[in-house]
Amino acid sequence: MKLRTKILIVLFLFGFAPLTAMVLTNLPFVLERLEFFYHKAYLQNLRADFRDLDEHLASRNEMLRLLAKLPEPGLILGQQQDGDNGKIDVARVRYTEWINRILQDHQDIFQILFLDLRGNPRYWLELNHRTRQWEPTIKKPDMPSETFFKSNVNQEFGRVAASKISLNPNVAHLDPRRFMTLRMISPILGPDSNDRVTTLGAVVINIDVGGMARAYRNTLWVTNDGNYLEQRLRGIDKAQAFEDFSGLQSLFEEGNLTLWEGRGRQVIWVPLFTTEGSGPLWVGRPVDPSPLDKFRNVLVARVMTIVLVALVILLLVARWIALRGEQFGERLRDGMERVLRQDDAVRFDWRGSSEIKQLGQQLTELAETHAQQARQQRQHAQQLEESNRYKSQFLANVSHELRTPLNSILLLSKMLNETNQQLSKEQQKQLQVIHEAGQDLRTLIDNILDLSRIEAGRASFTVQQISLRALLDDLIDLVKPQFDAHGLFLKLEIDDQLPETFLSDQEKVRQILKNFLSNALKFTQTGGATLSARLSQDPDQQPICLTVEDSGIGIASDKQELIFEAFKQADGSTNRQYGGSGLGLSISRELARLLGAEITLQSEEGQGSRFTLCLPTAFDYAAHPSSQVEHYEANQETDLVRRSKPTPIAEPIADRATAQFTGHRILVVDDDLQSLLALTPQLEAWGFEVVAAGDGQEAIETLNEDQDFSLILMDIMMPELDGYDTIRHIREKMGLTELGIIVLSAKNAAQDRSKSLDAGANEILAKPVDTEHLKLVFSTYLG
Repeated sequence: MKLRTKILIVLFLFGFAPLTAMVLTNLPFVLERLEFFYHKAYLQNLRADFRDLDEHLASRNEMLRLLAKLPEPGLILGQQQDGDNGKIDVARVRYTEWINRILQDHQDIFQILFLDLRGNPRYWLELNHRTRQWEPTIKKPDMPSETFFKSNVNQEFGRVAASKISLNPNVAHLDPRRFMTLRMISPILGPDSNDRVTTLGAVVINIDVGGMARAYRNTLWVTNDGNYLEQRLRGIDKAQAFEDFSGLQSLFEEGNLTLWEGRGRQVIWVPLFTTEGSGPLWVGRPVDPSPLDKFRNVLVARVMTIVLVALVILLLVARWIALRGEQFGERLRDGMERVLRQDDAVRFDWRGSSEIKQLGQQLTELAETHAQQARQQRQHAQQLEESNRYKSQFLANVSHELRTPLNSILLLSKMLNETNQQLSKEQQKQLQVIHEAGQDLRTLIDNILDLSRIEAGRASFTVQQISLRALLDDLIDLVKPQFDAHGLFLKLEIDDQLPETFLSDQEKVRQILKNFLSNALKFTQTGGATLSARLSQDPDQQPICLTVEDSGIGIASDKQELIFEAFKQADGSTNRQYGGSGLGLSISRELARLLGAEITLQSEEGQGSRFTLCLPTAFDYAAHPSSQVEHYEANQETDLVRRSKPTPIAEPIADRATAQFTGHRILVVDDDLQSLLALTPQLEAWGFEVVAAGDGQEAIETLNEDQDFSLILMDIMMPELDGYDTIRHIREKMGLTELGIIVLSAKNAAQDRSKSLDAGANEILAKPVDTEHLKLVFSTYLG
């Protein structure tokens, strides 16, 4: 798509979007408000129709107050001690005649009750629906509810209370007036037997509201359960209104004024009355939407016409601006392309307004600066690349040069100590010191090289499915003898909810936990440590949490961050008293970060420490370059080799099988004479017939003359023909594909392992190699 087209689209949309948004926002609002006012007018007409009903009920309030002031005579005369029943009967006859005169036009009232303070009827009158005369009857009147009576009988004089409408469909066929009844009550005051004014009772009138409701035409009366009032009057109990008006039931459940729409019809529903036990009584009034629809169509048509005219004008203006912008953009694009691709110092000499000229000058200065900086960056990049190459080579050489002689020191010191028949106890002790010092030096070298690789971004990963219980059991087996030697306990606790396996680098996880356990052993004098595994309950934390908790000296709060720095411990005296390089926790934190894990510390001085490693269940391959990650599918034999543990130096060689590999020949290829001298006696002690080669070329010549070897033990870093090329020659050109080749490497990186396996090696071991580990590897490949 051309720039001009894009500019045209952007400008058009820039003008079209606000205009459309304005129409889409305001037009529905205007139509909605118009419809609202239209429906409101209908609602006002509906309320105006029922205003007469309100006024009618208000007139009944006044009538009830009159009856409360002039109650039936028996209620007053009955309070006198010498009251005569004959007088009361005569007075009630006259009272009934008076009621007939004043209530002659009040045909909606069909019962008048006079109740005492207990709610019992003292006297009642009923309107005869045939003669239209008020008469006392012996038939029990329609009584108000006890709750309604008690809550209103003691109110102030002159107060009128109305009950909820009572629907009585069971008696409607006997007397339609009782189908829909409204009761009004007012207290009656008078003198008691002691001539004190008190509440004597109450007067209640029953009003036929159903008759008034049926007087309104074009109006629907529906109970809350969907029955038409007329159907209820005829004794039909069916929710016909819910069938006639789909969805009306859900609208009734909201209990508010609502508008029903469907099938081209609109009906306003109002909860006009409240009934006893039946919820609201709804009044529906149909709405004629045709005038509103006509007005809406005219309004929408005029608005859309105005919008279309505005859009045409907007399109023409946007096209003119797009043409001008495209010309300017082409000149800018060509100049910037030369600046960015060719690093030219382009001059942007533009004509036009002062802003355009100023922009051209600034772009010219920017192009010149960019060209100068680009030259400097290329030079600096070359220097950095050369520096990184030197650093990588330096690390590889240092690793090889330190591990190779250290391998000889550890092997020879162990071999000399195992021939204990020829050495005095003092000499054995000195050899023990040499061996332990060599192991400490190996640990220090490993830590320094690990830290260097992490800082250089060259840390390697061997990813595999790790058995959590097997990993922790191995760690306990490895360090428990050291805890026992110091008189400390070491416990293992595993949560049953943890997964059986997780995907990560087993050696790095072991290294972190060994650092934790080593610190617990080093800084604990009494008590011991507990290694526990649990499932984290914190959603912000990684799920698998491995904790080492000890009862040692603890760490002060202001020193807890310091101990994770390289070559730092809590203070100088701790370093002198307990020893150590101070790299363990620093490396552990960096390894945890690379594994996507996190380390937390909880400690108080003198109260022990609690180190926790929280790991994800799966290794994040995307977070690391693929060249640094090797996926390893563990099997039972190789996993046993990887998890094997070194044997203490003091164990005599006589306690192990010394002739286990008798009859097997092994070719040892190493350019370092010290390594050959150290490895050869050990291999011969195991029963091997050893043949040595000083480099890769000599190894090939030896195999050309004699191929009767069971294994080849080969160093990687050799002059001229290195280990990788030597292995490829043996596999590809000599065809020795079944011959076992074990590689010894001082680099110990995933890249070296991958290169060795790609070349054809069966296994790769890191220098300095542990003899028991090496022996177990031989047993694996030789059966």
